[in-house]
Amino acid sequence: MIVHAELTCMNCGYEMGDVEGPKGASVKELVFLPVHQDDKLVIDRRGRVQCPHCHGRVLPQGVTPVRRPLDPEQLYEAKIDGTVTRGLMY
Repeated sequence: MIVHAELTCMNCGYEMGDVEGPKGASVKELVFLPVHQDDKLVIDRRGRVQCPHCHGRVLPQGVTPVRRPLDPEQLYEAKIDGTVTRGLMY
């Protein structure tokens, strides 16, 4: 089953973005869509995601099953007005 979740820091409340992938998959197997264009998944030695700002624990919120999973090959980045934007191509 493919699931979708929002990643939020439990320490400072920073919203990192959304992830999607197989239920129980490792962090490296997930598709990550950051809210802020320069954010990347910071993974500690135990394989857990850390907040890029305060290094607090990041947990998934609102985990829901997905009917149409994201395809990493369909993600694109484009420069619009000098900023990089990520999205999907349909």
